[in-house]
Amino acid sequence: MKRILTWTLAIAAQISSPVAAADISVNSTLLKIIETVEVPAQQAGALDKVNVREGTIVDRGELLAHIADKEMELELVAKKAEHAIAQREAENDVNIRFSKKSLEVSQAELQRALDAIANFPNAVTQTELDRLRLLAEKNRLEIEQSSEQQEIAKLTANLKEAEAAITGERLAKHKIVAPIEGMVVHVFRREGEWVDIADPVVKIVRIDRLRAEGFVRSDEAAIGLQDRAATVRVSLPGSDPLVVPGKVIFVDPEVDPVNGDVRVWVEIDNADLKLRPGLRVEMSISTDEMADDAKTPAAAEVSVEK
Repeated sequence: MKRILTWTLAIAAQISSPVAAADISVNSTLLKIIETVEVPAQQAGALDKVNVREGTIVDRGELLAHIADKEMELELVAKKAEHAIAQREAENDVNIRFSKKSLEVSQAELQRALDAIANFPNAVTQTELDRLRLLAEKNRLEIEQSSEQQEIAKLTANLKEAEAAITGERLAKHKIVAPIEGMVVHVFRREGEWVDIADPVVKIVRIDRLRAEGFVRSDEAAIGLQDRAATVRVSLPGSDPLVVPGKVIFVDPEVDPVNGDVRVWVEIDNADLKLRPGLRVEMSISTDEMADDAKTPAAAEVSVEK
């Protein structure tokens, strides 16, 4: 005979079922901008082109404005020509080859004189022999001198190449490019205006990714919210509420002494640009991982009596 089998199975199902836990509600949540950049001029000069205006969406590396650079272009041409000349000089080994040939001739002439003396002791005077030896030594030193001059020419070519590269970098700084993706919200200088180094030209804000910032209770912040999944709900006029997933990026280590709240940040994607910084939103942080930690894997034992 079975005894209360249904009752024991019900207990087992209750033990194995997950414990429901409510998500943490985040108070006073506001959408904010993650990145804002005021793009400066890196060279002084007159703006001969401004390619953007307020509201323009730009990609990273896109040309925003251009500073007149005709003089710098001519300087770069001159530097490249100087480098080409120095390179030709560094590759020119005519002097070395000529000195080697001269050494061969002087050594041959000296050897003939020595052979003549071996056969006829008075065939060549000592003065002439000294002159031939000096000439051979001179040609040998000329080879060393020509080799040294070629090494110096190589160093000069490297120097001219570096100078051309520096000029090229300075020329590139006449182009003002976007350091991030985003929207142009302010143009500080217009075409024809003069800018100095570090003067802001364009202001860009990143809007494809936003930060939802709000507050939770200090006891909720103490349970490890970092990297937890979050959900942001936005009520947009004339459309259904928008639900956007996110992730907790930052939990402030400081507790507000007045109300005991802790500030948290959640980053969300805004690829379709429907969300705008400054909107008040609703946000909650998932507690699924905490619920999983609270589960007890104890197994219920079912007994059957006959």
